[in-house]
Amino acid sequence: MRIALITIAENHGGGGAEALVAGRSIARHQLDFALAQRCEKILCLGHGAAPEAIALRHAAERAAAQFQVVRGVRDLPAAVRGDDELLVLAQGLLPESPLAFDLLKDGEGLLVLPAEAGWSAGFERLDLTASWGGAMVLPGRYADRLDQLPEDAEPVAGLLRIARQARAPERSLPEAELSERRWQIVRTPDAARALEPGWLRRRLPACSPFRPTAWLAGVILRRFGGPLLGIRNTGGASLAAASVSLVGAAVAGWFGLPVLGFVLLAAAALLIEASDGLRQLGRSIFVARTEPSRLLPALRAMWDLALVAVGALAIEGSRAHRAFAPLVTAGLLRIAPPWPVAGWRVLAGDRGLLALLLAVASGLGLAEAGFMLLSLALIVLRLRPGEDRRG
Repeated sequence: MRIALITIAENHGGGGAEALVAGRSIARHQLDFALAQRCEKILCLGHGAAPEAIALRHAAERAAAQFQVVRGVRDLPAAVRGDDELLVLAQGLLPESPLAFDLLKDGEGLLVLPAEAGWSAGFERLDLTASWGGAMVLPGRYADRLDQLPEDAEPVAGLLRIARQARAPERSLPEAELSERRWQIVRTPDAARALEPGWLRRRLPACSPFRPTAWLAGVILRRFGGPLLGIRNTGGASLAAASVSLVGAAVAGWFGLPVLGFVLLAAAALLIEASDGLRQLGRSIFVARTEPSRLLPALRAMWDLALVAVGALAIEGSRAHRAFAPLVTAGLLRIAPPWPVAGWRVLAGDRGLLALLLAVASGLGLAEAGFMLLSLALIVLRLRPGEDRRG
């Protein structure tokens, strides 16, 4: 079994603010790292009744991992068996480096950094040439040697000394991981706030400006994503707000307010993209595949149905006549486009932009013409020169 040892602070600077990155404590980020490292048991070094320890316990148990509080060197040997692997993370370490993750995932090893660069970044210096990299994987039997230390000894420092005496293999982490802020010691709220923009950028992929709705959602999340992630179930609230906007759009269309209906559809499209972004921010960068969302595709389908409903209510004529143009537009939006995701032609598939254009057309009394022009544009953009040639 692989076991992780995570240290929490007894207090935060004498009652000061806790260092949070994207709304989560450093220990919570370490838990995500440990779970991605296939750790089945989490040992929490600190006070078990502390709010941080309680939150860590709940998160570990939600991930089906065992959780145990240890208070010192006397508790640790009883919590680890000789055939276990023990992943030890330094207090305050924000683990964001895929390279470090790969170095630690297979077998025993002690992460080391260049001496001066590591010491300047807050890591413990080992000798003239190396600093400890803040993480190590040790055989569980090393924990038994902690019984030889004084009762008030620091367990992590003791394990580091034992690993050095046993000549545990060293795994070098390049200095670039420090300069790119992928592997940092974070001790203060100010340091955490300085790291947050980079943390958000690594999880939110760059979005083409030709997808203005997704691009705007990305800008908002890069600015406010950290505080939003600190609020419980923000993603669910965003999905609920998108659903309410879709219902509101249909109601506005029913009461003869198509401009408001299309504006609400644009807002719903933005909320759907924001929900997708929040989901990306919530996943671990060390997990290659995650469960696909079922709600987001369903909401996009509901958006297309709401577009048909608002469009049909904005057009005069028989039922078939009113529904035809909106159905054609929605159907074309549902067909996977043949163009690349970064080119200018993706503008034609941006639902938020299309809703705003239809709001303008409806305000001018040209809703039907707006749908026809959009449908024509979607058809023309799907025609690629030469695809009807033979030979």
